[in-house]
Amino acid sequence: MKNAPIDISGQETGSRLVRALADLAVSDVGVSHKNFAARLGQLIDLSDSINIHRVHGGGSKPFFEPSKESDEAVKMEFLQVRNSIVGTIIKSFDSEKGLARIRFPRPAADVPSDGASAYEPYGIFYAAHQRDMDFKIQQLRLQVREVAAQASPELARLATLDRALGDTLAVHSRKFFSVISRLLKRRFDHLLHSYQTAPSTSQDTNASWLGMLELFGREMRGVLLAEVETRMLPAQGLIEAFNSEIDKKAYE
Repeated sequence: MKNAPIDISGQETGSRLVRALADLAVSDVGVSHKNFAARLGQLIDLSDSINIHRVHGGGSKPFFEPSKESDEAVKMEFLQVRNSIVGTIIKSFDSEKGLARIRFPRPAADVPSDGASAYEPYGIFYAAHQRDMDFKIQQLRLQVREVAAQASPELARLATLDRALGDTLAVHSRKFFSVISRLLKRRFDHLLHSYQTAPSTSQDTNASWLGMLELFGREMRGVLLAEVETRMLPAQGLIEAFNSEIDKKAYE
């Protein structure tokens, strides 16, 4: 009988991070899928970085029948890791939820004169979240690979390919994700400039600037949550392949 699927996809993924950044109007470069494969090939040299024979032609591993326990465990681990990361992000923005290991910087009521130094604590905060999610998701991928490698020869090769690509693209991925903080700084600078050049009113200056920072905090939280979904896509893809293998066996 076919296993009842567990939804691990959450909300719509894929381009959510791109949309989140585009909504902030911080990127003046359009994102296109045109010639994607060619541009990806320019990033890595597969002939130097991956032993293709080891992945595709290194012989078949013995067949292992996946157990229902491993099936459920790997999906539950995925959900737990995702919920842990999301919970940490949400809690870090809420000053009423007690202590948090990573805390959104307390807004300064005084309007800064130097945007670079004013943004620095927010950049440190964002980078701390990126390190946290990177570590947790890498550990998750290791566990998923171990389970997938025992399911079938096909999944064993897929797990090997995922490991090889993960190792190859790790430096590039960190470089790409580090750009996000710079884009957020551009947004911060835009908000600061808009505030400084807005016509003066009788409105409380400090309260108005704190409102700007509150808006920026909500935007940063949205970008972080979108980044979590993007970072989890490789692990999610492995689990979906694992589920398909189990479903195939159920009909045999």
